[in-house]
Amino acid sequence: MEKLDLRRIERIALVTFACFCVVGGIMFGYVTSEIKNYSGIDNLKAFQPSIPTRLYDVNREVIAELFRQRRYPVSFEEIPPCLINAFLSAEDQGFYDHFGIDPPAIFRAMGKNLIASIKSLRPVIVQGGSTITQQLAKRLFTSGERTYARKALEAILALQIEKRFTKEEILEMYFNQIYFGHGCHGVAAAAEFFFNKNIGHLSLIESSVLAGLPSRPNGLSPIKYPRRARARNRDILNRIVGEGYLTGERADRLYEEFWPAFIDSIIMEYPTKTAHSKTNDRAPYFTDYVRQILVARFGEDAVYNDGLSVYTTLDLRQQELAESIMSSALKKQDSVYVEENQNKVAGVESGRIDSYEGLRMIFSLPLVSNTNDDDSAFKQMMADHLLDSIEALSLFVQAPGCSRALEAYHSELTGISSVMNVEGALIAIEPFSGYIKTMVGGSQFEVQNQYNRAVQAKRQPGSAFKPFVYGAAIENKLVTTETVLPDAPILDIDAIGNSWTPGNYEGEYMGLVPLNRALSASINVISIRLYDIVGPDKIINYASKMTKVPPTYFGANPSLALGTAELTPYEMATGYAIYANRGKDVIPFAVRYIVDRDGNEIANIEGEVGEILARKAKNGTIQVISEDVAWIMTQMMMRVIDSGTATEGIRVKGGYTRKGAGKTGTTSNWSDAWFCGFTPDITAVVWIGYDQSLMSLGKHQSASEVAAPVWARYMNGVYRDRPDPVFPPMPPGVCQYGQGWGLAGAKTQYYDAEGDNSIMKSVLERYMEIEGLIEERKRPTTTQ
Repeated sequence: MEKLDLRRIERIALVTFACFCVVGGIMFGYVTSEIKNYSGIDNLKAFQPSIPTRLYDVNREVIAELFRQRRYPVSFEEIPPCLINAFLSAEDQGFYDHFGIDPPAIFRAMGKNLIASIKSLRPVIVQGGSTITQQLAKRLFTSGERTYARKALEAILALQIEKRFTKEEILEMYFNQIYFGHGCHGVAAAAEFFFNKNIGHLSLIESSVLAGLPSRPNGLSPIKYPRRARARNRDILNRIVGEGYLTGERADRLYEEFWPAFIDSIIMEYPTKTAHSKTNDRAPYFTDYVRQILVARFGEDAVYNDGLSVYTTLDLRQQELAESIMSSALKKQDSVYVEENQNKVAGVESGRIDSYEGLRMIFSLPLVSNTNDDDSAFKQMMADHLLDSIEALSLFVQAPGCSRALEAYHSELTGISSVMNVEGALIAIEPFSGYIKTMVGGSQFEVQNQYNRAVQAKRQPGSAFKPFVYGAAIENKLVTTETVLPDAPILDIDAIGNSWTPGNYEGEYMGLVPLNRALSASINVISIRLYDIVGPDKIINYASKMTKVPPTYFGANPSLALGTAELTPYEMATGYAIYANRGKDVIPFAVRYIVDRDGNEIANIEGEVGEILARKAKNGTIQVISEDVAWIMTQMMMRVIDSGTATEGIRVKGGYTRKGAGKTGTTSNWSDAWFCGFTPDITAVVWIGYDQSLMSLGKHQSASEVAAPVWARYMNGVYRDRPDPVFPPMPPGVCQYGQGWGLAGAKTQYYDAEGDNSIMKSVLERYMEIEGLIEERKRPTTTQ
């Protein structure tokens, strides 16, 4: 019997040993095969972690950073001793004594894990015995899942790392790689995020807070869970005291002084705040514009990970000035709309509100209210007055159910409290260089408002398009600035019998008007007459080469002369910049050059633009229009500011007293307000309106009232610390015609003293005929 028991024990032992050998062999083979995939350990010192790309303005001030992982690599010498001591106390007390793994710590962890596995009846890892070197191996070479195979792999990789690197090099790599939660990778990014400090200025207590995060970066966040973080920090301080880096008395004092002040400092912080949301972007629309350029050229991986230094054309001083001015103007315009409509509230039956709102998109109708709908009234009150406050309060209590309910209620209220806001854009280009100096794409760059109206919004420019109509006429020698045309009603009838009678803004007619006066007064009828004289093809070709928009974008019909072709502020600014640059080509660009993380220049866009312009200068195509035409048009647009439609807005409301040239533009129903203007130093275009083109800014909210003052205030800021603009003298190719100018051989009049060959031949008769037609249409029809 004893022999049988002994044989059974031997058999069990042999089977157990065989199983152990098989499992061990499998694990050894797995670990060996995995290690073959990590030949990069030899090159670990040359490893370059992901770091942000930085955008700089023309004065080398930081505009913004682009990143997925916010990380600022630091050298070992930059890491303060108090931070090293805190981490060694918290994570690896025997760091300087072990060879990559710490057997006593491993056995302690194995005991706790075995007990937890027996209790749960499945393999469980509740505690790790990882050294700092093992944590580094985990971050760099493994996927991080908590399995025995992975722990074995980390241990072997840690041994290899210890063989190849010094302790200081291992610590440097560790501090640059470890994750602290909230999107912060590396201790420098964590110091800046949690304490708004450079790593070298961290105190001992702040270092101890950071030392408590790597084990559970999300669960122990001092911003999300300050109570947990506070308890963890007490434990870390005790360990620091135990290691002899700090006395118990001083640890207690630091703890009691730090936490009340820290909690007070984060009380208004969102728990969901990340390194991304904390990013300070000083020109968000411009940043996004540049980001798209970079991604198209280098790819997303390089842009977000390679730490590029991007030197742009933006001037932050001018940018911040423009954003401040535009913000004030848009708020004012919103208040104008509210004041105009606050007493215009009408009642409408519930079933007809949708139809009425559809009509409000077309016509300038008052707001409506449904006095019988108590549910809507309650929701309106919640959305406008209570919801934001309730949501803010929910952030201070850990109530995920409340947050989900509020989110659901938010989605139900979509559209109830969203009053349409006035939007705007301002883009400024330096004519002689092509630098985009300023770009404001809207009221505020947010998740729901990333539409960059400066470069994407195609809107009718209205009368701001007229300088291209006049320019085409001047260039083709069909008129001079003193050419007189009749400002009298026009009846246009197309091929299928549709009639169109364009009118002037004020609804009045001035008779015979010289073109110089016609442009400054923005007389619509004269622009239509110029369209007839010049013809659509010449106007379209001229506008196309000035704005760099394909000719197919322009419709060949008389309304083109009134600015019905849709263009972006960027395209309008390009055309006006060519006028400002004496007719020479302007290629607007945003990025000057790009340097990689090692200081090597990898792209020079400014140089590329310069080469294009040099080739054009060499082959004679640098002049988009002649300097003569540019000078004549500049003189005409200077009169717009001095004694035309822009005078009130520029000189009085905006307070701009220096020289300038430009043109206002207001579209039908006051939907769009433009001012496009320039000096030889800067071209700036301002657009203000609603994103929905059928919405009106309000009665009589013209460009002179809305957009021109914005341009004037911006230009005042631009010239605050620089000399007044100096416009070029008259070129030799310009001829004097009476009090005006034109090209040599230009046609000066369209009727002679006897009235032969005159478009004025029957103006009076035609005027009376049109007046009669209009009166006929006004008469009421009688029914039998």
